This record gives sequence, C-alpha cells and structure tokens, in this order.
Amino acid sequence: FFRHLGHIRIVLLLTMKSVSRPSPPASVSIQCDSYGVEVRWEYPDLDQDVQFQVKVIHDYNERTSNITQNLTRSLHLNISSMLFNPAYNRYYVTVTAVRGGEESEPTLSDIFSYNKYATAKIMCYLDFPEVELSPKDGKLHVQFTNPLQLYRNSPALRGLTDNLKYFIETEVTETCEMKQNTCETSVVFSEYRGEYCINLTGKIGQRFFNLRSSCFTGDIRSYPPVTVYVYPVLGVVLTLLFITGIIMLLVSMCNSEMKKKVHLMFQYFTVSSEECRTLRVEPEAYSVVKIEQSENTKEQDPFLEMSDDELPSSTKGLGSGELEVKSPYGPNDLVGSEQSNLSDFYDCPHAPGKE
Repeated sequence: FFRHLGHIRIVLLLTMKSVSRPSPPASVSIQCDSYGVEVRWEYPDLDQDVQFQVKVIHDYNERTSNITQNLTRSLHLNISSMLFNPAYNRYYVTVTAVRGGEESEPTLSDIFSYNKYATAKIMCYLDFPEVELSPKDGKLHVQFTNPLQLYRNSPALRGLTDNLKYFIETEVTETCEMKQNTCETSVVFSEYRGEYCINLTGKIGQRFFNLRSSCFTGDIRSYPPVTVYVYPVLGVVLTLLFITGIIMLLVSMCNSEMKKKVHLMFQYFTVSSEECRTLRVEPEAYSVVKIEQSENTKEQDPFLEMSDDELPSSTKGLGSGELEVKSPYGPNDLVGSEQSNLSDFYDCPHAPGKE
C-alpha cells in the first residue's frame, strides 16, 4: 500500500510541476534593416507574471546576454548590440518564457545574416539612400548621402573596413570612400527622353543594398548660357562705339584744322569793305569838231571842179552820176547811208595815192 502511495505522490508532483511551467512563446520573427535587428514574438497570456529571455546564437558559439538586459515583458527586443561580427556571421534567436523561476521550452527563429553569401533563410539588406537627380553639362547628375556616414552607428557596419561600391544600371562600378560625405556621378543618355529613370544598388564588403529606383522629368540637354552670346555682342558693340567715337573726334579735329587753313588762305583774296568800290562803266567822251562852211567857195572850186584830163583814167568816160568809188578790196555794196556811217570811223589810211 505504501509503495503504491509513493508512486501516486511522485505522479502528482510531476503533474503539478508540469501544470506550473509556462507555455512557450509563438511566432518568433526577425526584422532587420540598415539600422539593426529586432526580434518579435507572440504570447497567449500576458496577464500572468511572465518574462521573456532572449538568446542569440551564431555559428561558432552561443552568446547569452545579461538576464536583466535580456529579460523583458515586451513582445519585442532590439538585439543589434548582441550580434557578433555581423558582416560574416549568421544567427538565430531563441525566446523562452520565464515565470516564478520556471522556464518554458525555447522557441527558435529562422536563421538570418547580413552576409550575402551566407546560407540563411532571412537575408538582411541595407537600404540605399535617397537619390537626387539633376541635369548637369548635358548629363544626368546623381548624388546621394554616403551610406558609410549615414549608417555608421548601425550594427551591420560595425568594424567595417570596406568602401562603398555602387552600380547604376550598368556593369561599371563606382566607388565612394568612407571619408566622403556624399557620393556623386553622372549618367550619359544617348537620346532625349523627357523622363530619365535609373536603378541603383551597391555593396559594402559582403553586405548588399536593396535596389533603389529614381526618375527625373525634364530636359537634361546642355544649352550655352545667355552670357556666351551677350558678352561677345556687347564687346563688338562697345568696340564699334569706341572706333566711331575716335573717327568722329579725328574728323572734328581735321575739320577745325581745315577751317583754320582755309581761312588763312582766303585772307589773301579777301578785301575789306572799305576797299570795295563799285565798278561803273561810263561811255567814252568824243570831241565833236564842227566845220563851218566858208563863204568863199572859190577856193574850193579847184577841188570840186576838175577837168576830165585831171581825172584818173579809170574814171574817164563816166558821168557825174556814174562815178563810184572802187575799192581795191572789191566792189562796195554799201548804200550811201552805210558809207557815210562807215566814213565816220574808217579814214582809210591805206588808200592808194594818185599815179
């Protein structure tokens, strides 16, 4: 009897112990990004005085955090500081419910890693920073904050010695060093599109970035600034104005010199008003000698009455009416009035004398 009673007591103790043991957490999940790793889980009964113990196990050894630090009443915990050598290792997490010194069965998470080449179910990638696109010199200028500066406090970059290598839609690799605050480059497009989109990704050692897509809408073609045309035209205009001013100055000086010389030249030809007199043409005065007829006409008769013998042979046989004056220069066709007028001005000094 006592033997059966002892067996019953042991079974009751075991049953009571199993009833007092808390149930394990459920749905343990991992969320990792550029800033760290957080583990989350679910628990059906939070009204009970239950705490949760979180352990991080990597490939080589187990690392258990301090109980005070790893015991939490929350359903999540940031475990970034508990990661050892995150650039290469892979991890999994166990969460255990603790109540009154009793622990539940641990619940395991999936294996995760920041190492692109590690075998893990959950791969943690870094987020590529925001990209600024702008036209520059006919190209699309790409600029973004250096992730090595942006995520320098992240556990994913703890103890890093690598530079950033990033790619823009091509196999050409661009490098951004740790000391640079910003990374920038330019992309050449062969044709005008109106909208330019690029995809960027990169890596730091074995830690890779998520793909980042960014677009720019507008014209990236390069046009020369207005000053390229304004300055030469302005220079030509100013040069022409300067040359025109010099020419006008020279012309003005030449005109003044010519006026002085012309004035000096005309001084020899000009006469003062006092010396100027009016030229008057007056007819020539002729003295008229009046011949009075003498009363004694006898003295003139020998000249007026001549015998035929005394007349020249050329005039013999001519009557008094037929007598005419013959000129050695030819016949005289003048009438009597014209002959009388002519005799006033022509005294015939060369007339032949009598033979």
